[in-house]
Amino acid sequence: MPTAQNLPVGILFPMEFEAQPTWKKLGGPSRTEAGLETRKGSWNGLPVVSARIGMGHAGLEGKVEAWLAEHPCRAVILAGLAGALDPDWDEGDLSSFHAEAWPEFAVWARSKPAVRAGKWHTAHEIIETGLAKLELGRKTGCGLVEMEWDYVEEACRKRDVPLVGLRAVSDHAEKLLPADLFLLGCDAVTGKSTPVKIGLHLALRPWRLRELLPAVAGCTHAREVMSKAVGDFLDWMSGGGQFPAR
Repeated sequence: MPTAQNLPVGILFPMEFEAQPTWKKLGGPSRTEAGLETRKGSWNGLPVVSARIGMGHAGLEGKVEAWLAEHPCRAVILAGLAGALDPDWDEGDLSSFHAEAWPEFAVWARSKPAVRAGKWHTAHEIIETGLAKLELGRKTGCGLVEMEWDYVEEACRKRDVPLVGLRAVSDHAEKLLPADLFLLGCDAVTGKSTPVKIGLHLALRPWRLRELLPAVAGCTHAREVMSKAVGDFLDWMSGGGQFPAR
């Protein structure tokens, strides 16, 4: 029976956009396994299994639990983007969540000044306005908002798998990504990018590019920051969890 140290690191991304840089380095094809698009590979010799889970939606907990049953992991990282609820968080800031659930991840996160421990709120519907984001932050006391943690946490609890979070802020608390355009660009259930759908929408409404382009720039920057941090952690793990000598 494999020990935890022999099991792969699990990485879950809500959207294809978020997963692309990491999946590209993992290489190989992806395929649907246990209902989730999955890619398996090696990161400098470290076994990794990753899945795209979609945005928060009904049935997500069951899908992740079934996937974990087929893909035992030493621990899981829920990685991606998040919106700021607290003005103290800026675009591109990195947040860890529940890092203590996985001691190796906690040690790495504490060594990175750019990775700040944060408190996340799982929203079960798209937030419509910037003012609503600020009010949600005041009400919950959370700094960041995302849509998947609660579902994934329950699935991991049932399978007794440690879960940690790593997200980069895509939009400041006073700003709001255009929710309708965001959903046109991504299938909420599968997380797959849908460029044709949003392309046709914008072809008929070109003036909406003024809303979309700044949002895309912010998301792209946040994805680069998040992907680099995921890669840095995997590099550290593949090196035996040792920091370079100073």
